[in-house]
Amino acid sequence: MTPHAPDARHHRLKVLAEAGAAARAGRAPSDDVDRLLELVFEWFRSNFRPERAHGRSGIFRYAVNTPLGVRHRFIVVDAGACTAAASADRPADATIGVDLDDLIALAVGELKGTDAFVNGRLKISGDVFFAMNWIEWFGSRSTARD
Repeated sequence: MTPHAPDARHHRLKVLAEAGAAARAGRAPSDDVDRLLELVFEWFRSNFRPERAHGRSGIFRYAVNTPLGVRHRFIVVDAGACTAAASADRPADATIGVDLDDLIALAVGELKGTDAFVNGRLKISGDVFFAMNWIEWFGSRSTARD
C-alpha cells in the first residue's frame, strides 16, 4: 500500500517539529513547547478511527518529558468520539511515558510505537493491553483521514 501524500496538518507538524529544536534544547518559552504538544495531540486525535474502536472507551495519558519538565496530555475515547486535553475527569487506563523528541518522531511516522517500546524509548504503565489499542484505534499516519 502506498502512503498518501502528507496533508497540511502533517506538514505543519513537521515544520513545528523542526522549529521546536530550540524548545527541545531548552531555549524556548514554555508556550512553544505547549503549542507543539497541542499540535501533536490534535494530530493524534484527528487520526482516531472510531470504527476500529468498536464502541470501546478509555483514556490514554501521556507523560511527555520536555526540557521544561514533564507535560501531561490525555486522549479520551468515549462513545465513538475522541478528544485531546491537558486533563481528564477520571483516571487513565494506561500511561505512556515518552521524550518530546520521540513523541514527535512517533507523530510524523519516523518511529514506530512498538520499536520505541521494545527499545525502552516509550514506557507504559497501567493497563498495557489497553495501551496496545492505540495502534488499532489510531492507525498509521498514512491512513489518516482529513
